[in-house]
Amino acid sequence: MKARRFLWCVGTIRALVESWVLGTFLITGPLLVGEQIPANALGQSFLFLGLVCALWCALRLRVPAGRGRARLLREGAAALGLTLTLGGGLPALAFIVGWGDRFARSNLGVVGAVLVLGAGGMIFAALRIGVWLWHAWNRLRRRRMLWALTHAHLTVVVMLALLMATLGGFQIISTMEDLPGRFPSPDWASAFVDLLARTIFPLVGIVAILLIVLLAILLPPSAIFSYIVARRTTRRLESLAAAATALRWGDLSARVPVEGEDEVAQLQTDFNAMAAYLERATGEIQAERDKVVTLLQSRRDLIANVSHELRTPVATLRGYLESILKDKGVAPVGLRPDLEVMANEVERLQGLIDDLFTLARAEVDGLVLNVRPTDIGSLVRERVEAMAPLAWQSDRVELVAEVPPDLPPALADPERLEQVLINLLRNGVRHTPPGGIAAALVAAEAEHVRIEVRDTGAGIPPAELDHIWERFYRGAEARVKDHRGAGLGLALVKELVEAMGGAVAVESAPGEGSTFTVRFPAAAAG
Repeated sequence: MKARRFLWCVGTIRALVESWVLGTFLITGPLLVGEQIPANALGQSFLFLGLVCALWCALRLRVPAGRGRARLLREGAAALGLTLTLGGGLPALAFIVGWGDRFARSNLGVVGAVLVLGAGGMIFAALRIGVWLWHAWNRLRRRRMLWALTHAHLTVVVMLALLMATLGGFQIISTMEDLPGRFPSPDWASAFVDLLARTIFPLVGIVAILLIVLLAILLPPSAIFSYIVARRTTRRLESLAAAATALRWGDLSARVPVEGEDEVAQLQTDFNAMAAYLERATGEIQAERDKVVTLLQSRRDLIANVSHELRTPVATLRGYLESILKDKGVAPVGLRPDLEVMANEVERLQGLIDDLFTLARAEVDGLVLNVRPTDIGSLVRERVEAMAPLAWQSDRVELVAEVPPDLPPALADPERLEQVLINLLRNGVRHTPPGGIAAALVAAEAEHVRIEVRDTGAGIPPAELDHIWERFYRGAEARVKDHRGAGLGLALVKELVEAMGGAVAVESAPGEGSTFTVRFPAAAAG
């Protein structure tokens, strides 16, 4: 992580300033002892300085983003800036501090020294090409394991070549004839300069030349050999990755040929076994799913057919009971209470069958809806006025409505919306104790018309809120205190509201009552 933060992480201006500071530091030594240093050694120091500064700038400057032409322009501007910094800034600094004569003592002359230092810009450009190639190679080897393995093999070859070049360089330097007379002067500056001129610079040059020669000889065959060796492994992994991709997208028949006996072969074997097990398990699950779907469809058809067939006899029975109760002389006086109970239960049974039939139609073949702009306010007001006397007479619950004027129409089916209101209002009255209030409130929103049905009942426990929309679900309190409901009302409300393009939600807390909210899209104006 530290190397990544140091390399290729600064802008152009900072990279040039750092290179200038480094060049100033490095040029101070040779110019400080410029009168004792040999002319050729001074020229070599300028060449070494330009190389080091160019290398520093190339490693510190971040790789520019953008398209190819913009990137080339930025790199060219950086190379030109480095040329001016080294070829102009450093000689100017030397003349400013009074070391111009020492600067001119090199065997290159003033013009030659300036050109050698300015050549750092060209060296920088060559190094930056290498940096670009290195980044491209890194992207390639991160995406393909083939090139990652090849890179690992070639890294070993490069390290061996560098070691061989370094050892060869030391061997060549040690056999030079002037080795014993390398330090003729006891002066430390002259000794240091002599060390640089006769040992360090030649050693660096020899190692660089040997390294280039060795890499030219060793890299091509090593790269070919590494590619061939790595290809044998990556080819198996690529086939495994392709099979895994096919399996991911649903091709359960994907398999890979097992090659060899190594870890990759074991992975191929395990993949084939896993794929076979997955194919078998998926087939079993699909068979069970098809069976369950068939059973569910048969149940829906049965419920739809039974509920449809029950509507006629129940309606006939209700009609006869109402006719008998209207004619006071037909039924004996002692049987009238029983007949009234029978009529109430038949009416309740007919409502249950109607709800069940509506839900069954929604599942089997879809509801027939007539969604159109509807005056929801008027519909709510009429339904509350019709149900309020019975709510007060039977449950002693006051049922009220609050509808603002100029309410915009909403998209809904009036007949189905009436069913929704009846179920919500009955639910609110049923769960409100005597003396309480159940209210229907209508309000306009930005893009919807909202209906809220509130009650002052006992509320719904949090654990039951997620289940109240399920069919035949009844809360613990309702099962104990209220035997009139069947658990279909709220399920029917949800089905109808969502079928009309609306949404339904509930908010409730124990002891604070409940609020059921229904939203329908507002009709477009015009």
